[in-house]
Amino acid sequence: MGNATGKPETAVVDTTTWFRCTMLYLLVDYARPQDLIPGVGAIRPALLVMAVLIFFLIKHRALLVRGAKQIRMIWYFIALLGLFIPFARNNYYAYATFSEMLKFMPFILSLLICVNSIERLRTFVKFYVGVMVYVSLYAMTHGGMGSGNYFADENDVSLYINMVIPFCYFLFLIEEKKWTKVFYGTALMIGLLTVVISFSRGGFVGLVIMFFIVWLVSPRKMVTVVAILFLGTIVYFYAGETYLNEMGTVTDTKESTAKARLNSWASGLDMFLDNPLGVGGNNFQVRFPEYQGDRFNRGMWGRVAHSLWFTLIPETGIFGIVIYLRLLIYNLKDARAIRTRRKVLSGDDRYLNAMSIAFLASLAGFFASASFISVLYYPHYWYLTAMIVATVRIRKKLSEAPEDDALEKTPGKPFGKALRKAVGRTA
Repeated sequence: MGNATGKPETAVVDTTTWFRCTMLYLLVDYARPQDLIPGVGAIRPALLVMAVLIFFLIKHRALLVRGAKQIRMIWYFIALLGLFIPFARNNYYAYATFSEMLKFMPFILSLLICVNSIERLRTFVKFYVGVMVYVSLYAMTHGGMGSGNYFADENDVSLYINMVIPFCYFLFLIEEKKWTKVFYGTALMIGLLTVVISFSRGGFVGLVIMFFIVWLVSPRKMVTVVAILFLGTIVYFYAGETYLNEMGTVTDTKESTAKARLNSWASGLDMFLDNPLGVGGNNFQVRFPEYQGDRFNRGMWGRVAHSLWFTLIPETGIFGIVIYLRLLIYNLKDARAIRTRRKVLSGDDRYLNAMSIAFLASLAGFFASASFISVLYYPHYWYLTAMIVATVRIRKKLSEAPEDDALEKTPGKPFGKALRKAVGRTA
């Protein structure tokens, strides 16, 4: 069949169920309700939902997003991990790392296909924040610890929360619906207090740097300063002297934990210099004893590098470093590209502008915290990358509309006419 233009008609695929399954996967992967509900864990819900996502991807493979540079970099990184398997000292660790990374792809590819409109993006981000609230509440009632997996300890929990807090803050500022605004504001407070409860020094460093970037990229810097001072006051009275004293040791390089990290990083650098092409996924802990020298008083087999960077450098080598840095550069460029240059902003424009600066702050929160934790193979950054790519695609769709169309989307409130004449503002 053809249409008036002579081009073949393309069947429209309803991805509603697929979209719901994508969000369900995020729930079972992060919130892990199967750990609390007896019997559910036995059916392997994450594996089942992943199988459903793979089914949809195969059935509707024509919808696969092509040409996204970030996704290509992720595939290159996974392929590199696969190449290490026969050459790594511990083949099983290298294979397990490769297979775990490969398991992220059904969710990533499904997210790119299903989050294809501003409405879907709003829904997904609210769900994404909601999952963070659940993880935070669980940690608050379990001494700052998560339920396991990617949230095995307080450092893991804090890193994840530091990634999500920027979305809570910037979307709170621009949200017009009362209860949605309350939701984002409440999520912000819960996440912040959970980082405090965790007593994670890496989480504290990430929180400070993340809020600095929030202030730096925010168009409304005075509002942000007031908000940060307000939140800081709450933390001061809530946390007490014990927390402040503990965080005061962050800069003490002679403290035992800090010294051990620095020595681990030095060993990782030596490992890279001897193996510039890399030692393979999760093989730092296998090769650690060869490079520990006299820095430690006991054997260090099985100990990780306690840093994303000093996991990346010795384990994936020169090629892995190049791929990862290119991925980061693409993400930073796309996060900035999401912001519109329209003179008059619609509600969707303001939302996407808020997402743009939230992505930048989220990346800062992640890397600041990850510099002290071995989270290279955690899904957080890879999932965030998919969110950035999906948001850029949505921005491009909206940008194809004439600028006058944006005026039709401007809220029709009493001051609507004034907004149409004024220069639009974001968060």
